[in-house]
Amino acid sequence: MNQVKDYYKILELPTTATLQDIKRSFRRLAQQYHPDKNDGSHMAAAHFREIQEAYKTLSDPKKREAYHYQRWYVRSTGKPFASAPLTPTHILQECRLLQQYVASMNLFHLRYDAVSLHIRELLSESAMGMLLEQNDVAVNQSIIQSVLTAIQPLPKKYFIPIANLLLKLAGDDVTTRSTIEQALTNKKQRHIWDKYKWVLMLVITALICWFIYHL
Repeated sequence: MNQVKDYYKILELPTTATLQDIKRSFRRLAQQYHPDKNDGSHMAAAHFREIQEAYKTLSDPKKREAYHYQRWYVRSTGKPFASAPLTPTHILQECRLLQQYVASMNLFHLRYDAVSLHIRELLSESAMGMLLEQNDVAVNQSIIQSVLTAIQPLPKKYFIPIANLLLKLAGDDVTTRSTIEQALTNKKQRHIWDKYKWVLMLVITALICWFIYHL
């Protein structure tokens, strides 16, 4: 699914870096790539968010330990670390890959929690910030359509939080918001039907039996 980023490379550090090393490198790079010092450069802003993301993980002992397990797995399987920059186009590409993955899966084998987590990682706070900041309507609409298609099999409890993210991404686009809201309505109705259909079937069966018995 989602590739693991090389947080040590992002912070220009060895894996043996101490907490003080991490803090020093973060301060240096944060000053270098801060949006206020780069005339509003979107790429600098993206790099700045990557640095923040890396620091948030590596400066927390528990998160750093969990990350080391992910990093070890990537290295042991020979897979590359994620190297593509965080851009709207890259996010769209990842969303389309996920859409293809879900479409190729047997729904009985699909892990709803894993798909939900992957989407929420793709539409993380930093990613959403970039998408809203650049406001490329065509790309945002394509992302929304890909994600909506990918989450169709998901149960209501996984569907709704992602749909709410998509509403935020849609902004004032009335047509796109209407599409998302209709998908939400359909999912809620489907949830009610799935929840009570067995009760309805039992009632119908009981009525049929009663009529047969009283003929």
